[in-house]
Amino acid sequence: MLEIADKADAAGRSEAPGSPGSQPRKRGTSIFSRLAERWNVFPFRWQILTTISIVALMASLLSGVLAVLDARTRADIETRANIELWASHIAARVRSVERPKELQGLADALDVEMAGVRHVSVRVRDPSGHDVTPSRHAAPKASVSEPRAPQWFINLVQPDIASREVDIATHGQAVGSVVITGVPDDEIAEAWELLELLALLWLGAIALTMAGLYFILGLVLDPLARLGKGMRELEIGHFGVRLDMPNVRELEPIATAFNELAAALGEANAENSRLYRQLIAVQEEERREISRDLHDEFGPCLFGIMAATTAVARHAKSLAPEQAAPILGCVEEIVQVSNHLKSLNRALLNRLRPVALGRHTLTMLISELVATFERRHTEVLFDLTVNDLPATFGEGIDLTIYRCVQESVTNAIRHGRAQKVAIEVFVHEKDGRQAVEVGVTDDGRGIEPAVPFGYGLSSMRERINELGGTLKVAPAGGQGTALTATIPLGGTAGSE
Repeated sequence: MLEIADKADAAGRSEAPGSPGSQPRKRGTSIFSRLAERWNVFPFRWQILTTISIVALMASLLSGVLAVLDARTRADIETRANIELWASHIAARVRSVERPKELQGLADALDVEMAGVRHVSVRVRDPSGHDVTPSRHAAPKASVSEPRAPQWFINLVQPDIASREVDIATHGQAVGSVVITGVPDDEIAEAWELLELLALLWLGAIALTMAGLYFILGLVLDPLARLGKGMRELEIGHFGVRLDMPNVRELEPIATAFNELAAALGEANAENSRLYRQLIAVQEEERREISRDLHDEFGPCLFGIMAATTAVARHAKSLAPEQAAPILGCVEEIVQVSNHLKSLNRALLNRLRPVALGRHTLTMLISELVATFERRHTEVLFDLTVNDLPATFGEGIDLTIYRCVQESVTNAIRHGRAQKVAIEVFVHEKDGRQAVEVGVTDDGRGIEPAVPFGYGLSSMRERINELGGTLKVAPAGGQGTALTATIPLGGTAGSE
């Protein structure tokens, strides 16, 4: 799945310290930036689905508020309409009541009539204002049964209770009255049942929509996810990756351009590898020639100087002491300079091409290299671990291991300013195949992940790739750099 996250840093004018409003602005910017960072962690498909879900939730809340207001209005209108209707009916009924004794009969008659009536209740009062209780009761009405809506909904929808009083009077004398009171319970229950049905339908529609969008977005974004995966493959050097043509027509040019780019990068990488191999071969040949010249020409010259110096010293000793002293002093200086030149020559020979390569074991070769670093850099602590290495893996692998250790330690000291360098060389087995691994870890300044390899590390990588191995350079656990080179023994070439 492809994640698309655009991140930008906004720079604005800074306010003077202590100026009004400066601190809240900084705090708000920080909160929004943190929220944006957390939001961008989610995959693009989930960002879209989350956004739609939030919009749907807000629409549901707004619809719920509107439904409550509508139910409250309808309950109030329906109740008042029924009150007016029954007020007209009761006004006609009470004209036949002439004496207070007839109120009991009126109460009984109204009780029978109101048994199945919704939205209103009727009470008959005597002249003193007391209710006249009917002598018989009708069946319980729905309006007085257990409420079918939750109490919180009733509290929201319940309108102001309306009532109407119809006076009963004969010849100007009050006989009693009939009080008609609104009872919106049934209307509220109906509103709740309708709201429940609409909520279930709405939730079902939202669920189906989200499921459909999830799969549709997956189909639409899958080519982009494959494109992102292909870009990561190109980043780590797998230039043979190719994308299938997507079903989305608008993305076909992108897939075509990617495949052309991968092919071009593969060709460029192959050409670069060929040039690197040629450069390394020329470099090794030049090193061999220079090493041979230093050994064959410079060595005999130094030997001749030492022999001549010895002869001069022998003849000087036969002279008088006052004559021999200056000569012997010059001879001593010549000897010291010659010994220094011999040391430099030996060091140059080892740097150009190890003299002991092919003559001593690989363990001795690496140990002598580390010992040379220890003599030159006494302020650095070296830790060498060599586990059960054979005498040799062959000149090609031995020289590659030697160069890996040489280049890694040199970089750690020269560029990383390391105070401690750990070198480990061992053979391990994985998936039934043996490989030799070289690990060099230091506590220096480290390496930036985006910084490209220099010439030394690039040459080392090409050497290792030619042997079918891999080279990884990454920051160490806490500080410094960790280099790991893996070279298969008897394997085929692979890519890094």
